[in-house]
Amino acid sequence: MRDKRRLIEWGKNVLIALLTLSAVFLLTMTPLIQDSGLADLFRPQRAAGSPDPIGAPSGTVLPARLAVYRDGERYGLQYDDVRMEEAFASFGPLLGSALAEAGESRTLTETEWRGCLRGQGVYFDFSGSVPISALARWLGGSGECALDGSARRVVLAEGEGDSVALCWQDAEDGAFYTCPTTLSRSLHLDPAVEAVTPNGAYFAFEDAELSQLLDPGTLVTEEVPSGTQYAVSAPLSAAAGIETLLDELSFNSQNHAPGSSGEVYLDGADRLVVEDGGTVTYHAAQGGKYPVESRNGMVSSALAADSARALAERTMGTLCGDARLYLISVEESGGGWRVRFGYRLAGSAVYLYDEGWAAEFLVRDGSITDFTLHLRCYTATSNETLLLPIDRAAVMLPDLTKEKRELVIQYRDSGGQSVSPGWEAVSSE
Repeated sequence: MRDKRRLIEWGKNVLIALLTLSAVFLLTMTPLIQDSGLADLFRPQRAAGSPDPIGAPSGTVLPARLAVYRDGERYGLQYDDVRMEEAFASFGPLLGSALAEAGESRTLTETEWRGCLRGQGVYFDFSGSVPISALARWLGGSGECALDGSARRVVLAEGEGDSVALCWQDAEDGAFYTCPTTLSRSLHLDPAVEAVTPNGAYFAFEDAELSQLLDPGTLVTEEVPSGTQYAVSAPLSAAAGIETLLDELSFNSQNHAPGSSGEVYLDGADRLVVEDGGTVTYHAAQGGKYPVESRNGMVSSALAADSARALAERTMGTLCGDARLYLISVEESGGGWRVRFGYRLAGSAVYLYDEGWAAEFLVRDGSITDFTLHLRCYTATSNETLLLPIDRAAVMLPDLTKEKRELVIQYRDSGGQSVSPGWEAVSSE
């Protein structure tokens, strides 16, 4: 009898505790408490003085173009992210291993570079200037890449004997380089290459007529792209989009005030401005909110790109719809780094507004101190634009011959509600 009474008393105490917790939770959800900032007391807090971690990049790195050469014929793929993901699933790990375990480099002549493209191997074009050591990390290489510089075009080519060589074109000076890897042709490269069926793709330098019109490194595929049109919207027009953005940037949605161009959110003296058109700008008063990894007290271009990409994927990557982000460039700026990203639709770059880029980050003194994000959401429609084959488009654009530019499919977004693809002559640098 005594045990039964004790059990009843224990149950009452548990019920009272649950009711108390429930009442406290409901109280924190009222406008009075939300606006006062007291609700923050019930949220998990980071240790004093410790910055918000950025984390690792979440998006998959995907080349804009891929070509495989085998038995005197070539397979080429571009302007199709779905098929690119399937193809890159086989070749991406090989490239990651080659980058992470690359040996000492030496220069190549342009003739030798073209010879690499015409031998058994795989060509990757990432359409932007990517720090080589960052690319190695993003592709999951197990070793530590010791190569310097940035590259847009990279090749896994047949080396001496049974070896595989890594070749690339430096994004800064345009020079060509190669180095040995630990991969073997018979175990790694040949089986992957043999699984691909050639489709007649070629480079402009392999065609007498096109080599007079286009940049010689232009990849030409015979299949005409679909030319999908996209509807464009502002993801921050809805409250849910703003809440998602603020959560990822670790800003309190309650601590804000109207500004001349939009809402201003504060974290101490740090300012985040969300403009009505979807542009977001951030300026750090002292730095430290978005730390960047360093080695021996130094932040390299690769580490700057790594942290900027992680923050871009966390914010823009969740709001851009059918688009995906790609790294455009990493440049030195005022003792730090300026990192830029763009949007890509089905493998084609989006030239946004007057600048062309979608996001810009400034990295100084071990953290991201400033950034600008142009937030746009792209949704594929059933409408298509008729596109000419590249050889016919090249003939119709005689200005190409002045500088032998690349001819690529590009989207132009000037802030309207839709975008359509078209052929554009762009510099290959």
